[in-house]
Formats: sequence, structure tokens, C-alpha cells
Amino acid sequence: MSLSKHKYIPSHYFPEQLMSEILKRLPVKDILCCGAVQKSWYSLIRTPMFISLHSNYQKLTSHINPKYLLFHNFDTHELTVRFDDPQCEEYCNHAFDLGSASAWYAQSNGLICLSLMFDSEHHYNPNIALLNPLAHKFKMLPHSPLSIFTFLETEWKALAFGFLPEVNDYVVVHIVKPKSTAAPYSPRYSPDDSYEQALHTVEIGVYSLNSNSWKKICQDKVFVDFMSTNRSVFVNGTAFWVGFNSDLSYQLVMYFDTKTNILGKIKVPNWIALHQRQLCNPLILPFGQSIAYFVEVEDFDAEEDDEDYRSPHLDIWVLKDDMIDEFSWEKKMSVSISEDVSAQVLGVRNNGDPILGKSNSLITYDLDTHEPNDFVDRLTPYSNDEDTPFFFIHPFVETLRLLDIDRHN
Repeated sequence: MSLSKHKYIPSHYFPEQLMSEILKRLPVKDILCCGAVQKSWYSLIRTPMFISLHSNYQKLTSHINPKYLLFHNFDTHELTVRFDDPQCEEYCNHAFDLGSASAWYAQSNGLICLSLMFDSEHHYNPNIALLNPLAHKFKMLPHSPLSIFTFLETEWKALAFGFLPEVNDYVVVHIVKPKSTAAPYSPRYSPDDSYEQALHTVEIGVYSLNSNSWKKICQDKVFVDFMSTNRSVFVNGTAFWVGFNSDLSYQLVMYFDTKTNILGKIKVPNWIALHQRQLCNPLILPFGQSIAYFVEVEDFDAEEDDEDYRSPHLDIWVLKDDMIDEFSWEKKMSVSISEDVSAQVLGVRNNGDPILGKSNSLITYDLDTHEPNDFVDRLTPYSNDEDTPFFFIHPFVETLRLLDIDRHN
């Protein structure tokens, strides 16, 4: 039989369903390269259906997928994604200009949320944006309904950003305490005394990427005088921040549950309140399906009957959800820090091991053995004053989200 009688099928042609099954197994960088092969592939990988397909496959295979870490350089504003392994080699990088070193940011499930609304040195800027550093896509969000409150009209405000895997959605939480609802100033107020006297009202805005819209919530009977605005944590649909009373002598953890739309408070371990360094530099980070409070204890903070007296050490307290509306803290680890290691935590690996810095390298502490391990060589973590870190490190996952942004804008 002559070959000329057979219908010729180009070698680059695949049915769309088959092509989707092949491409969903690839890393994001490789998928983007495939999009440059032909127009049909370019269009396919930008459809909401394929983006969702890829996301679902990544969830199912997360236990075997490569693990990544996101390094955010505070000096150059460069975002570098590295493999979370002993070599920690660079996977990709993305440089962006925020216009200010004091810009707020948070990352979750492959996207980064950015805002300048906390930058008091410049004119009030209520803009909030999302960035996918691997896809090089940027989306400006519609203004929050609370953006009408400027610096002069608020006691404090807070932002948080996170991913809801149950509905495959990203959310931004924006909270404002207007001055018009603030309680009278009481510098020596303690939450244990006359709690109702300091209650006030806050307004909450919640943005959904799926609907590209905000909803507004008002909650009464809230107690917190100030919020730590430089960092937030988002786990299992709940946003967390560190809060303070008016003279910064008492800490608590504030949380907002996006499933119940309830803003609540959690007391920190009593021991933490005794250490002045924690009041100046509170640090909470995701820890599995919960959060961890990292306590940096200097030699002058330790008690004389403490086995680590006169020796700086790091304590990790993990939040436990004992029952509905009941929380407690469990000390997960306490390790002594050698003289050549800074007690300031720079981030955590995907397995929860904290990352700390030496003069020109990074080390981690094993959560099981409590032993230090060399992690990254030839990487200077601190500036010349040995107190300000050059970068912060987050666990990172790949996503194609926002790749379809040109289809809608």
C-alpha cells in the first residue's frame, strides 16, 4: 500500500485533551517555554481550565514535586526562587521596583501581594497588587472599601494575604481601626483589667480573586491598641498578626477567620512577655497547618535558673487548636545559639526547620535532633551592622495563576 494514501498528520499536532495531560506534569518554567512553540499551546496554557488542571495536579503530587524557597532581598527588591535542597541552587529570579523599601508584602501559594499603604513617608497610597514572579504577571486590585481611611483617620490598619485550597481562591484581608471608634487612651491598660473599657469597633474588607471584588464587614468589641503591620501569616483560611497594648508592654496574637468572618485574639505564652526583644521584634511564621512564634532569647533575657542562662538561644512555640475557640501553645524546640550565629530567624524551610545566619552562610536547626546543619555557603545574610538582614526566606510553590490575566484585561 502506498504511503501517499495515508492522511498526513503533522508531528506537532496533539488533541487538546492529550496536550493538557502532558503539560500539566511540567514545571511552570517549562510550560511557559512550551507556550512559545505554537499559538494553540500558548492559548491552551492561559485558559482558566488548564490553570486549574495544573494546580490540582500539583496538589496531588506535592509529596514528590521539587520544593522551593523564595528569597526576598530587601536591598535590591529581587525575588529569587531556589531549590529547597542541600545545594539550594537558583531556579529563577525576578526584580521589581516597589518605589519604597518600606513596602508591605506577603506571599502564598505562588503569588505575592504588595502594597504601599503603610509607607507614611510618602503620600497615602491605597493600591494593592498581586504578582506571579514565575509567570511575570502583575494585577492591580480594585480599591478596598476601606481605602478611604487615610493615615490621619486611622489608629492602625493591617493586611494579610492567603490561599484557600478548598475553593481554589486567593484572598486579601484589610482591617482598619478608625479613630472615630477608638477607645480613650489608657497607657497603663492591661487586658486583665476592665476589658470592656477598651473595646472598640474595626472595619474589615475581604477581597476574593475569583470574584475580583471586596466585601465589607464591621465587628464590635475588639481589643488591640496597635498591630505589627510588617508581617502577617495566613494558614487554613485564617490570618494572624501580632498585636500590642498602648504602651507596647503586652502582646497577643490577633486572627481573622475568613470562613466565619470572626476577628479574635489569642494570648501568647506568658514567658514571652518577659523578654523585651520580643516586644520589639515579634515573629510568627507558618508551621505546617498551624503557626509558630519564634522567641529570640539574648543572654540578658534568660533567668538565672534557666539551663541556658548567659547563653543566647532560640525557642519555638507552636499554636495548638485544642477545641473550638480554645488555643494553647506548645514549646516545640529550644536550642542554644553559638557566638558566630545570629539568633534572628530569617525564615523556615518547607519541613519547618528554622533558618539562621552566620557571617557568610546560612544554617538550619533540625526540629527532631535540635542540631545545627550547614545549609547555604557563600551567601552573606546581614548588612555591615550585623543586625539588619538582607533578605527573608519563605517556602514557595509554583502556580500559573494570573497567566490568564490578558484574557480578562
